[in-house]
Amino acid sequence: MNKMAARKKTITSDDILGKDAVDLDGEILGVTTKLHIDKDSKKLVGITIDSGFMKPDLFIGINYIKNFGIDSVFLGKIPVSKYVGLQVLDSKGKLIGKVKKVHSKRNKVDSIEISHGLISIHDIAEIGVSVILKERYKIKESK
Repeated sequence: MNKMAARKKTITSDDILGKDAVDLDGEILGVTTKLHIDKDSKKLVGITIDSGFMKPDLFIGINYIKNFGIDSVFLGKIPVSKYVGLQVLDSKGKLIGKVKKVHSKRNKVDSIEISHGLISIHDIAEIGVSVILKERYKIKESK
């Protein structure tokens, strides 16, 4: 590969830093503020995005990044940390709580934690702007 071809296949930190990070739904999660590079392999392992005022920064691993565009970093997966704070609704739309924590295995949601306890992914009908539970889910009342 000649030098000109090699340059076309590379990008610089200027091509990433300050760019919007956009998820699969087209939602802007924040602005890229840091690059994380492995000391030994010298490969990019992820980015940090600033999610906005009073929100925690998000680390996005390289396996979540689909493409580095001209104006944005496009994600191929939705980071599970995005779900923290979402409202949890039963199948009829009644608010039962907010997501406090997300438990995941291999970058997939396994369960969510609300003040009432854990809700398995098998009891979740949909995760979007809120978490909607399947009709069969019943809140276990504490005594």
